[in-house]
Amino acid sequence: MHSVRQYQRPNGEVVALLVVTPSKSDRERIIPMPAELFHVVAQIIRRHRNEHGTVPVCVRYDNHERTWSEPLPYLFQNFHGGTQRGMASITVWRLIGRACDELALTHPQFKDIRFAPHDFRRLFATELVNNGLPIHIGAALLGHLDIRTTRGYVAVFNEDVISNYHQFLARRRAERPKEEYRDPTPEEWTDFQEHFDKRRIELGSCGRPYGTPCAHEHACIRCPMLSINPKMLPRLNEIEEDLLARRKRALAENWQGEIEGIELTLNFLRSKREQTSRFQQVETVDLGLPHPRPPLTEQ
Repeated sequence: MHSVRQYQRPNGEVVALLVVTPSKSDRERIIPMPAELFHVVAQIIRRHRNEHGTVPVCVRYDNHERTWSEPLPYLFQNFHGGTQRGMASITVWRLIGRACDELALTHPQFKDIRFAPHDFRRLFATELVNNGLPIHIGAALLGHLDIRTTRGYVAVFNEDVISNYHQFLARRRAERPKEEYRDPTPEEWTDFQEHFDKRRIELGSCGRPYGTPCAHEHACIRCPMLSINPKMLPRLNEIEEDLLARRKRALAENWQGEIEGIELTLNFLRSKREQTSRFQQVETVDLGLPHPRPPLTEQ
């Protein structure tokens, strides 16, 4: 930690910012500080100023890179061999372990638990996201270039997912016109049911969304929305024979545009037939009927 800055919002509110550099990806990282953290950092700075007049500049050894840093005003410093240096990560490990041991005296659940400094980044990320902060904002605060890295940091619990999802639905519904959530009329319900009847076609069923017409002018063989009924595989063979006869005539007459269109249709037809045949070969497994479990008895 090297700097504490202030940012004044347009409404006049002053936000304390903690600047960490160098940080993830060698980029400066700025973290808004709550009042509790600002109080702790202010106490550390005050202690340095009372003893030295300012935050002393010192070097720090990186155990991973095995190099010394440039002289910087580290907030966490200690004396090593009579020389003031930036606190090493192993020292932070020991201080955290000592704090856990002391905490275990009054909170037994902390017994034998060991925290690494990096664990606090994960706790920080989880606390932010579970309290509603968008995960891409959390990624920026943590210095992650890829949001997938942040997802790996965050421990999201099932009850939090369900709770946040219901809160999202409630907020969304509150912002929508109330008439959109009225009960459907008999005519609307009938139209909805008829939509699925209209999707039934010769070769199977069409997967187009509700309320939308056919967008491919009923060129069903080429349409990705078409789901072939396995019973209609013989019909596909008949269509293929007809297409091959048309291609033979087109080749004899040198109808190049017709030949290209027939070839394309044949490719789609064979692809759909292969896919449907493959689905037919999948063996079904009889899972049987579910049975209610007997009630658990207390031991």
